[in-house]
Amino acid sequence: MKTSLLLSTFLLVALTGMAGADVPGKASSTRYRDLWLKSPFTSPPAPVDAKPEADPFQDYALIGVSPVENNGYRVTLASKTKPDERITLDSGATKEGFSILGVDQKAGDPLGTIVTMKNGTRTGMIRFDVKLLATTAPKGPAAQPQQPQPKAATPSTLRPRVVQPNP
Repeated sequence: MKTSLLLSTFLLVALTGMAGADVPGKASSTRYRDLWLKSPFTSPPAPVDAKPEADPFQDYALIGVSPVENNGYRVTLASKTKPDERITLDSGATKEGFSILGVDQKAGDPLGTIVTMKNGTRTGMIRFDVKLLATTAPKGPAAQPQQPQPKAATPSTLRPRVVQPNP
């Protein structure tokens, strides 16, 4: 009986304490921040850059794709800002950081071709840009400076011939 009275009292106290207790609040997200950043057991997290990297594929447009031996492709890219700057690369080769991952050619629509490329750790797709494909009239040869013309001899006035009589 003593045990049941002791057990009843214990349960009454426990239930009263649980009924009167508040729900625990959520810990702030910065509470363990120092432990995450300066833990002696883990390496520090990678620094977060404020500036996102510029996409290297935005500056280039596709101007030529041709199949080459061994089921590969030769791709020619042109810079959108400097149209005279071109990059030509073959499948399996890397040039200026660019390498070809795949070529998706549309049947009947050659301008719909999409080349999937890799530059460093980034991958992206490059398409044809009709503005860069427009042919421009070739520039004519630069005008050569005119050579100075020699001065024309001015016709001199002829003196009439005077014949002196013999004495």
